[in-house]
Amino acid sequence: MQVWLNHELVDVLKTDISSDGWPTGEGVFETIRTQNGEVFELGRHMRRSLAAATAKGFSLPHEEVVRTGIEQLLNAEPYSIGRLRLLFSKDSFVAVHQSYSDINKPINLAVIEDSREVESISIKAFPYQNRLALLERAQKAGFDEIICVNDRGQVTEGAVSSFLFRINGEWVTSPLSAGILPGVQRGVVIERCEVIVRQIAKSDLERVDAAFVISSLKIAVSVSAITGKALLIDENCMALGRNIWANTHKHSVG
Repeated sequence: MQVWLNHELVDVLKTDISSDGWPTGEGVFETIRTQNGEVFELGRHMRRSLAAATAKGFSLPHEEVVRTGIEQLLNAEPYSIGRLRLLFSKDSFVAVHQSYSDINKPINLAVIEDSREVESISIKAFPYQNRLALLERAQKAGFDEIICVNDRGQVTEGAVSSFLFRINGEWVTSPLSAGILPGVQRGVVIERCEVIVRQIAKSDLERVDAAFVISSLKIAVSVSAITGKALLIDENCMALGRNIWANTHKHSVG
């Protein structure tokens, strides 16, 4: 597998990058969906990376360096649907492109029991093992994702996703003040799809009758159940899903 390292394509076996695309050390990263060589919402991802790098005290490479790396990497490692990961640190810029398979069934959600198990994150930083371990644990228990709750009893986000809930006919998502990552796809649905931002208490989950899991890779996937309670996937739900997909933009980087 070829990866982009600083200014050139290299064989991953000649680097310290793991087979699943993680370098050693620490930094900030973005995970981005690609489709037939086009990249989804690259501008939003780069703006978030810039803010994260600034908070961490380092600068990003020039935009043309990043775009050149992405273009050459997508040509070297082409996939009809891909997962592009951009990783920035004080010393390096790494890009990894791997195949991604869409989730083709509704998602089954659990709710975390102990808020102390989840630390809130405002910057998408690596190492990312704590969130990946949380996801793995949910999957081993038979779920696809887990709804996290903060120490104030407020719903936050998933291990690697955000959520939209339909409560009393309104589609809502949690505010940043609950202690969540400023997700790119979350921004898309708020700005372009009229999703309402408000606090969601854990007790509010009892009134949820439909939901979506959203992320930059998944875009939007319906939810089948929350801790065993079956949810609806009706025409209103499907219409919102179509709207989200239609309003998530992709562009060529060449």
